Amino acid sequence: MGKDFFDGLGTAISRTARELGGKAENLYESQKMKNRIAGEERQIQKIMAEIGRIIYKRYLDGAPLEDAQRILCEQIDQRMDKIADYKEGLAGVRGRKICPSCGSSVEGNASFCPHCGAACTVREAEEDAGDVVEAAAEESEHTEETEQPEDAGHTEVEDGSDEREEQAEAAENAGSCEEEETAK
Repeated sequence: MGKDFFDGLGTAISRTARELGGKAENLYESQKMKNRIAGEERQIQKIMAEIGRIIYKRYLDGAPLEDAQRILCEQIDQRMDKIADYKEGLAGVRGRKICPSCGSSVEGNASFCPHCGAACTVREAEEDAGDVVEAAAEESEHTEETEQPEDAGHTEVEDGSDEREEQAEAAENAGSCEEEETAK
């Protein structure tokens, strides 16, 4: 009778072990497939983001877009403006400023960006700036009375660059840097 008990116990343990092994293998295979699905979904998201970058680039280049695409691109512009304002505010809190060319944070008293070499405006003390502003306003009033510019409504960026395009490139570069760090 003791032998039958131990034989039955051994058979039950073996059967349970096989069942657990099968379940573990199924769980492993299931998780492996879920990981593959997640990997493919990440690739789709990267491709979709690239499509978005292409459409946004077309928007910046002035290509005609569908209304829905144009509206989304305008929302991107609005958000980029907010980001620029936030960066300016953050830099100001830290006693720094933002390079107008590359968007890097530089020392508040720097005349040139250490990253790209572009000229950065130097903030004057408020007392000194007040005198300059008043003199400039008087000079401006005198100039307006004597001459009218031919193309008063048209302003052009000196270097021909588009600030939004530079912001888009900076955002794209920041995104690729984050992807590289994530990959490491």
